[in-house]
Amino acid sequence: NRRSPMTAPVPKESPAPPDEGLTDLLSEIRLLVPGTLILVAFLIALPFNSGYTTISRLDNAVYVALFICAMISLLIFIAPAAQHRLMSPLTDRAAFKRSVNRQVIIGLMPLSAAITLATYFVISDVVSHVVAVIVAGIVGLAIAVLWWIMPLSKRRR
Repeated sequence: NRRSPMTAPVPKESPAPPDEGLTDLLSEIRLLVPGTLILVAFLIALPFNSGYTTISRLDNAVYVALFICAMISLLIFIAPAAQHRLMSPLTDRAAFKRSVNRQVIIGLMPLSAAITLATYFVISDVVSHVVAVIVAGIVGLAIAVLWWIMPLSKRRR
């Protein structure tokens, strides 16, 4: 009495291993850290470039805000690795995962601002301030929709 695959009962999905969510979260951090680190490294070197002294006061203020946002996001993204190492062995993996999840979400906020400001900073130097405002606005809107609005609206469903 063999059942056909069409009539056989569907096996129940096995519960996810307790570390699966944490592993996924740490993999996401591994994607965020290199890009943020490259941005910070570029920003650290920029003021030492001879052409930097010719930028406007506005662009200098944008640079400072951009640097601070990028540095804060980098520190937040790296924090879970330091915390994990200092707390090892973890006694409450679920609490650690919730904490890391909050940290990644918080780190995405200054990274969102840094990417938008970087867009303005580059375009203002290459094209014009007006075009930079428009392009940075589009980038900021894309980040808001793709990173924040879409995921949060799907989460609420």
